[in-house]
Amino acid sequence: MARRRGDAARARAAAAPEPLGSISQPRGALPPGTQECLGCGETRLTRIRMALPDTRQATFVSCPSCEVTNWFALEGDGTPLSRDEVTGGA
Repeated sequence: MARRRGDAARARAAAAPEPLGSISQPRGALPPGTQECLGCGETRLTRIRMALPDTRQATFVSCPSCEVTNWFALEGDGTPLSRDEVTGGA
């Protein structure tokens, strides 16, 4: 028997909601340097994991209070990455 269009929508609605991503619910320990804003000390930050052009994993951090932004390597020492490291510039 062929499925009707509504069947797929009902199946999605019945499934448990997927948890929000890394911005609102970070999982695991925070990478060094991303615990608080380097500018003002705020701890409620926007954090987004991403891959850099050189394939390293990094976390972008943005402070809603003072608008400071930085990138930190997941396996780094807590020192912010330079713009060239993030963009793959020479």
